[in-house]
Amino acid sequence: MRQVVQSGTPHEMGLQHGAAFADIIPVAVKRFALDRGYDTPHGRRVLRRVERNLNRVFPESLEELHAIAAAANINYDDLLAYNACQEIGRSRVECTNVALAATDHGTIHFKSNDVDADMKQFHVLQETHPDRGLASLGVNYAGTTWLNAGVNEAGLTYGGSSIPNNDSDADGIPANTFLRYLLQYADSVDAAADLAAATPIMNHGLNLMLTDATGAAIVAEKSSTRSAVRRMDGHTIWNTNHFLTEEMQPVLKNDGGPAAQNSRDRFTVLERLTAEQPHSLDQLMRIARTHTKPADICRHDELAHSIMGYIMIARERKLLVSFGYPCENEFEAFTFAETPAAAGA
Repeated sequence: MRQVVQSGTPHEMGLQHGAAFADIIPVAVKRFALDRGYDTPHGRRVLRRVERNLNRVFPESLEELHAIAAAANINYDDLLAYNACQEIGRSRVECTNVALAATDHGTIHFKSNDVDADMKQFHVLQETHPDRGLASLGVNYAGTTWLNAGVNEAGLTYGGSSIPNNDSDADGIPANTFLRYLLQYADSVDAAADLAAATPIMNHGLNLMLTDATGAAIVAEKSSTRSAVRRMDGHTIWNTNHFLTEEMQPVLKNDGGPAAQNSRDRFTVLERLTAEQPHSLDQLMRIARTHTKPADICRHDELAHSIMGYIMIARERKLLVSFGYPCENEFEAFTFAETPAAAGA
């Protein structure tokens, strides 16, 4: 998997990122923006609104995107459309998260990345040392200010699962852009839940699994107009692609289709898989690789492919990555290549 260590101002980090992945960013832009035909009157209106909203909420993301576009020699609007692709046209709703507590490594957190099979090529390991906020180590899509999963220097971990919500907020920002700033500006699950509740997102709902170095684990359920928190009860917590809290039920779009059923089936499977005691890292890896009825956790089905798997170990500030299906690949361990102090010196 390709990697970059980026540090400094948003502009400096954007230049470093764009230069590192200048060959693959145009391919990703074509795949996520140009091939989806964003350049329509509706797409352009959404794009300008996204830009205004980002400038109000996280203006540093626009600084970074301008620099990525310059370094990768790509049109800025095309790059912005790629970063806002889930707002211009909704994407699939997939992914699984599981946390196990009381292991030899403290609380450990697995996330699958369930998307189209061809998307593996765009995933890169990104170590970020911003001039403001906390350093983070995670996996990202090349050419974006997103975050797929990761851990920060305080030991906060993030992994998400998409939700079919039925509400929207015209003043919100792209949900994927918001995720990296969770690790940049929060140092605990409660601080991250507060930031999630306070940040407006446009239209892509999420289950946000968060763990921290104290051993805490929560799922922050978030839509465009509502948020709620589920806390770990006992030694495990998990989520798929539906809300569980009473507060969030009015905005959950459940069409009864195959994706909704698959989400509920995976949730049922996880209840069985997490019951094994004592919890361990080996157990979490087995969960990541599970093929079972009524639904696989490692997916190679008509709805999605688990083309990446991540295990975050908060206490150790460590990220384990399966680059490819977890059932076919080992998890490779990554830690910070640079200390935050060295990066900022």
